[in-house]
Amino acid sequence: MEFVKKLEFGNYTLNFGESKVLLDLFDQVVMPSFFEMKYVRKLKDKGEYFFLDTQLIVLDENPEQPVLGISGRIVKNTKLKRDQIFRADGGIIEDKSELETAPSSTFLLILNTHRLILCKEVPGAPTIQNFQSTSQYCLKEQHKQFIEIEYKSAKELRAQDPELDRVTKKSLVEVYPYPSLRITPLSDKESLKDFVARLKHIDKVTIKLLPTNKEEIDNDDFWSDFGRRREEMNSKTAKVEFSNSKEGLDGEKVYEQANAASGLGNSEVNFKGYDEQGDTIRGSNEDFSLTVELDELSKNAERAAREKYAQFQHLVTENVIKLPNLANDVIVKVIKIFSGIK
Repeated sequence: MEFVKKLEFGNYTLNFGESKVLLDLFDQVVMPSFFEMKYVRKLKDKGEYFFLDTQLIVLDENPEQPVLGISGRIVKNTKLKRDQIFRADGGIIEDKSELETAPSSTFLLILNTHRLILCKEVPGAPTIQNFQSTSQYCLKEQHKQFIEIEYKSAKELRAQDPELDRVTKKSLVEVYPYPSLRITPLSDKESLKDFVARLKHIDKVTIKLLPTNKEEIDNDDFWSDFGRRREEMNSKTAKVEFSNSKEGLDGEKVYEQANAASGLGNSEVNFKGYDEQGDTIRGSNEDFSLTVELDELSKNAERAAREKYAQFQHLVTENVIKLPNLANDVIVKVIKIFSGIK
């Protein structure tokens, strides 16, 4: 069966403590973490992951609201192992062998909206979950290097001027906290509808609102208010649970609430129920994530990124993908980055 390329979408939510997000430490931590093979995430007996062909690209040159992205590849470099083979005339035969393989996925991270678009180039290529783990590792390593540079700089300045306050690595981490990354798959309302329709009886639905990249979230009134209250109480997450194991929840209303809460990729939705056969079914965002099949996609990572962005814009126009309202400080930071690469 021929391999079909698909675009997968996620919300790349990066926080540095409670007050800083992706664009706040873009030059110091985020962009360097994506540099080609600067960091390699190694897994014992499972190979290694790294970024390749990465660059900062301009997707829209509108000077008042430019759109920037990081494009590139994530590669899984590993070996396929075998211990035995089958032969019709000899049955199972011991035959140890290894084959090197490096499946890859191209990606585009749109800085304005923090939306990630990933496409597996071949079977067995890195997934969005692999991307999250690898990016988290690279961010952590780059953050460590950034703190070290800041510490040495402060130490040198104090050597020249003993009157300056002593700076420690601990105090620097308080100013520039450790990075925490989460990538939430964007939901497809049709896939969500089909998933809910499979459930004859819905016991429970849990919806957890998660930290954002400081977007101005435009969910419906209930979820917007719920999110506002989460922030007012300085809570990292907020969870609401609907349950009725005896009579079951109303499927149509479950779909409405889940769709309203999950559209912007800033919530985790979990279902529990059973189907017509009485089999228990559990589901989460990944079970109704948005994917788009492609006939072709350029092998050049940058061109592929521009093709991804065109498809993304089309999905936004068709209201398949909802976008948050951009805060003014986000636009200002993007313009500053844009000015530096013109």
